[in-house]
Amino acid sequence: MKTIPSLMFIGGFLGAGKTTAIRALGKILKRRGISTAAITNDQSDGLVDTAFLADNGFSTQEVAGSCFCCNFDGLLQAITKNIESIHPDIILAEPVGSCTDLVATVIRPMLDKMNNKVNTLAFSVLVEPQRWVELVDNYDDEISSVKFLFDKQLEEADFIVITKSDTLTMDELNKLLKEVRSKYPGTEVHSISAKEGIGLEKWVDLIQVTPPGEKWLKEIDYDEYAKAEADIGWLNAQLFVKFPEPVDGNTFSVKMVDNIKSRVAELNGHIGNLKILVVGRNESVKCGTSHAESKPLLENRFADSIDNVNVTINVRATLSPGDLSSILSGTVDYIKKKDQAEASILYLNTFRPAPPNPTYRYDQYD
Repeated sequence: MKTIPSLMFIGGFLGAGKTTAIRALGKILKRRGISTAAITNDQSDGLVDTAFLADNGFSTQEVAGSCFCCNFDGLLQAITKNIESIHPDIILAEPVGSCTDLVATVIRPMLDKMNNKVNTLAFSVLVEPQRWVELVDNYDDEISSVKFLFDKQLEEADFIVITKSDTLTMDELNKLLKEVRSKYPGTEVHSISAKEGIGLEKWVDLIQVTPPGEKWLKEIDYDEYAKAEADIGWLNAQLFVKFPEPVDGNTFSVKMVDNIKSRVAELNGHIGNLKILVVGRNESVKCGTSHAESKPLLENRFADSIDNVNVTINVRATLSPGDLSSILSGTVDYIKKKDQAEASILYLNTFRPAPPNPTYRYDQYD
């Protein structure tokens, strides 16, 4: 008789590297003979992360249309589908990057209602080094809403996991770890590089022997929370692009992200996350960035030239839905002109998240 699966929530602000970490963890667990499944989450359909994980062999369920806390029943259904389809040993669940108060509204209710179905593990919150610098070391009041969400996410973490450690020197990494530990003295702090496979084994081992804590947010202003989320505009879209002759898909992917990024900057927007998934005949590439000054990063690479592709686009930025729609239109025009390609929008949804209204909250159990 199989034991019940473990459930590991991997949170963190937009662009922290959650999906990349899930893919890397899946590879490590597979080598250990541990089967994994994933659950992604977004405020709308058309999520790059879901398609990316599915393309990388994950059994993936998506909870779309609202966050885990506001659609707890949808989360339970996703867990059940994963269990019924492959009965994984571990389910890796990625909440929406703008959500917080997850211990009170998701993890504690999960422990109460699903303890006979899943073993809920300690809660990890991922932090991108550049985001820490932006929101802690070089904080500007202009992005106070982003900082509110970022701070609240870290307050409730059992594990704070610094990602992309390969982008730092050893001195920079040690300095950052010291700063985070000083600011959150009661929290386990760790660092990883999903790209290089550094620190992942230790993280997995620690998580599996650490019970979830009780760091629920006893004080959180839901009006401020709603305003902070609403300051971020969301765009989910899908394009079909057909080139007059084969082109290098890797170059095309980077150029496209660069073009969107520059248009956000021209409107004085701050990027929370920008990612695209470019799908060719037999291959796919994920490309993105989380900062206007950062170079786009490719995950996977096209081995062959491409002649037509489907492109899924997710943008989270401090701009209005109308601005984001105009950015997409401008990028489509750029593709048509620059590459002499046919380009059409198959799907487009731009919006601001609705105020959070959780199904359950921890203080209901007191």
